[in-house]
Amino acid sequence: MCESNIAQVQWLMDRAQISDLLYSFASCIDAKDYLGYADNFVDGGYVELPEPTSKTGETFRMFKEKMPELMPHGLGKYKGTHHISTNHQITIQGDTATSRSYLQAVHIGETPFDHWDGGGWYDSTYRRTPQGWKFVSVKLNVVWLSGSPVQMKADI
Repeated sequence: MCESNIAQVQWLMDRAQISDLLYSFASCIDAKDYLGYADNFVDGGYVELPEPTSKTGETFRMFKEKMPELMPHGLGKYKGTHHISTNHQITIQGDTATSRSYLQAVHIGETPFDHWDGGGWYDSTYRRTPQGWKFVSVKLNVVWLSGSPVQMKADI
């Protein structure tokens, strides 16, 4: 195989692995697999989220090392969640990458009729590691919200 074909195959494999990481990010949340969720990040990696009730755009960062401890106090308060990850726009530069991926998320309260929903996109950065691609950072950019969130920040 010529060098350009090898590079194209590597690019396709990297894109597929990064998309799989984005899917793992969503599925671990929905399965309440907080250790698996944290394992998607490099040491020191973080997710940056809007404070759900902020009127001024405040955000908070949750670092990998605290995810298994903190997530049950936030998303774990919901009976269930349903995250959809789409439109993965991935740029790869050697052993680093960036992406924008779109999401819709449903957070279910006491009944399936009681839910808080949102949509927007994640801007993410990645690093290739011996264990595969991992998140360095993920920032949620919210476009729309519907319903009432369970208070999360107070417990974090």
